[in-house]
Amino acid sequence: MSDRRIRTLLVDLNNYARFPTLAIGYLVAALRGEGIDVEVLSPLAYGLPATEREHQETLRDQLVRRAYFATHPALISSHDALRNARARRIGKPNPRVVQETTRALEERKPDVLLLSAYLDHYPSIVTLAGVAAGHGVPVLLGGPMFNNEHVAREWLDIPGLTAVVGAEVDLSLPELVATAVDRGPLEQHEGVFLPDGRKGPPSRPLRELDKLPVPDFSDFPWDRYPHKIIPVMAGRGCNWGRCLFCGDVQTANGRTFRSRPLESVLAELEEQSARYGTRDVIFLDIKLNSDLELWRGLIEHFQRRLPDGQWIGTVHVQRNGDNGLSRDDVVAARRSGWVRTTFGLETGSQRVNDSMAKGTTIEGMSQFVRDASEAGVSVRTTAMLGYPGEEASDIVRTVGFLRDHERYLDRVRLSRFKAIPGTRFETFYRRRPERYKTMTGFRWNYRYARASYTYEEAKRRPYRKAKAEMLGFVYRINRKPLRAGAEVFDGLM
Repeated sequence: MSDRRIRTLLVDLNNYARFPTLAIGYLVAALRGEGIDVEVLSPLAYGLPATEREHQETLRDQLVRRAYFATHPALISSHDALRNARARRIGKPNPRVVQETTRALEERKPDVLLLSAYLDHYPSIVTLAGVAAGHGVPVLLGGPMFNNEHVAREWLDIPGLTAVVGAEVDLSLPELVATAVDRGPLEQHEGVFLPDGRKGPPSRPLRELDKLPVPDFSDFPWDRYPHKIIPVMAGRGCNWGRCLFCGDVQTANGRTFRSRPLESVLAELEEQSARYGTRDVIFLDIKLNSDLELWRGLIEHFQRRLPDGQWIGTVHVQRNGDNGLSRDDVVAARRSGWVRTTFGLETGSQRVNDSMAKGTTIEGMSQFVRDASEAGVSVRTTAMLGYPGEEASDIVRTVGFLRDHERYLDRVRLSRFKAIPGTRFETFYRRRPERYKTMTGFRWNYRYARASYTYEEAKRRPYRKAKAEMLGFVYRINRKPLRAGAEVFDGLM
């Protein structure tokens, strides 16, 4: 690494939540730990409101949902228009972000520009990379899906872009930045893709999680958050990791399950609480109960390390063996400060559940919902429409689940099945596309890591009737106020 002090500008475009971006905190800590200057540009600091994922719904929300999920042959275009409009709104370069980035390049003269983005931000990356090129500053782009070479290659034609990085660089970023500043051979680094076709070795999952620094969130505008909430990740990946539709386990840091030492997580909680003056925590793990020793250790020690603290996290109600979610476990977790959770229902049909390789049972999820709610935990779930093979009768079963558990559920996040590159679904589809005859006009769009298609079954009247009833139950649940005691965490899952 060069002896001179390197200056970096890090632009975080992931303005989706009301707490600091965990990945940015790790990168900042790693760079500063090696003596590299870092300036973080957070959109929230310049008045851009963070996107609220969920809230207590109104009739307007239901009308928008009905249009979005429209599958009547005469209304399908409305769904496509809504989706495209949302993508344009999210991705559209914000003038203030462009202005502040330009100002920082001119006044602070950083040696390298680091951009962190989701795929919806493509237009913003085009603009910002162009601005950097005008100042002769190299640009490194990173994000969770760029470890997929098909996706990364679709972004490499952006003028001004030096490299796309699809790897866990929590420990190696300082060396990568130094190479970029010195105009050295970036292809020596794992997960790097270059515009001229060169690429680095395939990125490997980071195993040394015990060496991770404590994330540095000091650059984020804490005074602008409605509540101070600390983001933490106790482990990476998911110990189940077999759901055919799941893209999370294919991202750079989601591949394979790895767990952090319990003491490391607890020590981080204490340090972050002292730094930022809060005891409210969101665990961002794909499945927080993947490592049962760690899961039960957090339950046992959370209050000892953060007295009166509260936390939320996502769990998977796995069917086989001990999943750490017995009634006794849930009660103990609630006493430890667990006030809100989310889990993936996806469908109330065991047949569709099995075809997804969910690894859960409808009965097991039913028991968990009741146990968690009765223990005092606010329960949120996700549900999906349009999974290949789903029929009207399957939706009727999902409606039945929602009806039977309406009193126990605070929120339902409803989504349309998305075919994502790299998932097990893609593998199955490529091997035997004839199994998916109800998906017509199928085309991959690697730039945005999704596929476009028409699900023919969804056009049929019985399907549409069952779907309309399901949308009604989702609205009935989502228009309720969030359970008392969990309000601080509303809209964060």
